[in-house]
Amino acid sequence: MNTQTDKNIQRVIEFSAVLVAIGMGLNILVMQTLGSFDAAAVILGLFLGFWALVLGIVILVLSSSWLFIKRKHAISEPMNGKPAEAHAPIGLHAVRHHRMCA
Repeated sequence: MNTQTDKNIQRVIEFSAVLVAIGMGLNILVMQTLGSFDAAAVILGLFLGFWALVLGIVILVLSSSWLFIKRKHAISEPMNGKPAEAHAPIGLHAVRHHRMCA
């Protein structure tokens, strides 16, 4: 894969991990200081923490599934860029050979 694409994917994963950490941290902070602040601050903290957590988890799941599909597609193509069927004789389909596990 392209190194720029790898860097962008790494940034997205880092950003989503930070969102998850912020969400969890806000929720823990609000729960520990429950009686110290007024109700509006508690509700706002829980609301922001919840949505930061949800957004971070959704981004993590989507980016990891996209990365898995992209890597799987890159592995299935040969290194020279031609599809496997281009090397097979006419009328025959390319067959992958797998080693049997003992």
